[in-house]
Amino acid sequence: MKRPNVLPAALLAIPLAVPVFAQPQIGGGTCSSATLNGAYSFLLAGRAIGSPASFSAIEQGIGVATFDGLSSVTFNLTTNTNKTTGTPQTLQGTYSIQANCVGTINLTSGDTGTFILGAYDQGVDYFFTGQDGTYSITGSGNTLPTTACSNSTFNGTYSFNGNGYQLSSGTVSTANEISGLANFDGAGNITANWYVSVKGSTASASVKGTYTVASGCTATATVVDGSNNSYSLVFTITDASGNFSFTGANPTILFSGSGRVE
Repeated sequence: MKRPNVLPAALLAIPLAVPVFAQPQIGGGTCSSATLNGAYSFLLAGRAIGSPASFSAIEQGIGVATFDGLSSVTFNLTTNTNKTTGTPQTLQGTYSIQANCVGTINLTSGDTGTFILGAYDQGVDYFFTGQDGTYSITGSGNTLPTTACSNSTFNGTYSFNGNGYQLSSGTVSTANEISGLANFDGAGNITANWYVSVKGSTASASVKGTYTVASGCTATATVVDGSNNSYSLVFTITDASGNFSFTGANPTILFSGSGRVE
């Protein structure tokens, strides 16, 4: 979303003037604003494209979305961009969902913009897409675990994959793909081996560090590779098994994706 001074995925820019009732029915005609009710994971990506078709700005955000089941929505997230990383944000606004399970989000605090909103799986999952005046944005999420999370929620080996961008002095130089395995010991320590593909070549790195899981099922970690490069990671835990969405950043790379227990 647009930060006070200024969220990888193909993005669909939808003209804001398109009426919601023109959207096809996707949910069986049984939805209302009450379909989304409670706390959900929240992962989004955005980009601004300059001329000639270069990325002038990119962002990735992760956190928690809270729908009140009536009309109000709040997003608490951490945002990484090609200029700054680890920025906390709170976005607020209103939402509505029609019987066809498609509706709108209107942000009025922390950012402004109108987004197409869709709910599916009987309100377990949602997606949104649109523009905020700076970025074309897409995002999605699902219901959070019903019990409180802790460091022990992450326990074992997880595979993960995602994509993002390589950076040079705050400018996007190219895109990347990342995948690997991470091991959490349930007590706050993490090791991982990951592979980053850029322009047809692939580099590997072994990293280690520490992590902290909050009761609301978000988590942070700091890891360091063999060349002493430090990376900041942010997670949202998406189910009781510890499956997660994540973003990562340092001055030369941004990436986001998902992980699942092995």
